[in-house]
Amino acid sequence: MEAIRAAKEDGSQKVLLMIDEINRANLSNVLGEAFYLFEKQTDQQRRKVELGNPQNPIEIEALPANLYVIATMNTADRSLAVVDFALRRRFAWFTMYPHPLNPSGNQVFHSKQFEAMDRIFQTYATSEELMLEPGQAYYLTDSENADDLMKDRMEYELLPLIREYLDNGLMIQAKDALNQFFVDELNQTLFI
Repeated sequence: MEAIRAAKEDGSQKVLLMIDEINRANLSNVLGEAFYLFEKQTDQQRRKVELGNPQNPIEIEALPANLYVIATMNTADRSLAVVDFALRRRFAWFTMYPHPLNPSGNQVFHSKQFEAMDRIFQTYATSEELMLEPGQAYYLTDSENADDLMKDRMEYELLPLIREYLDNGLMIQAKDALNQFFVDELNQTLFI
């Protein structure tokens, strides 16, 4: 509501609304009638919708042209399927894959480990499994004790994540390569 009001008040100013992890919410509860306004329409007449406080609603038939909405979602989240078709009709889609980072300040990006895991996913993952590749944040640590922090991250975050994938029948084609990765990095096997 605040973004719509701001966009309507000053048509010369661009207004950006960011919705993080849009697929985690019940969109009809969060956006209400506004969700209808995201539907692509031709020049045909739309019905007006009332948004906001029922005693003092905003009545509109289209979102302001200067209102831009960016919504993010983690496609590894299993709640995605519930809203996928409704979202696909209303938004343009851009897929972002993990990529190397150039950290600043007191952070280190562990490119060796990132590149090794990325190579495994690029080689063995199906299209659906590519969406499960651990993101670059897994490979970013503080520079103080960076190697120890990365080993902890691999042992207590990446290793359990990959085990869960395998336990759920995912990344099966890569099980030997993934196992070798953890043997090389941690001297631990994936298989218990």
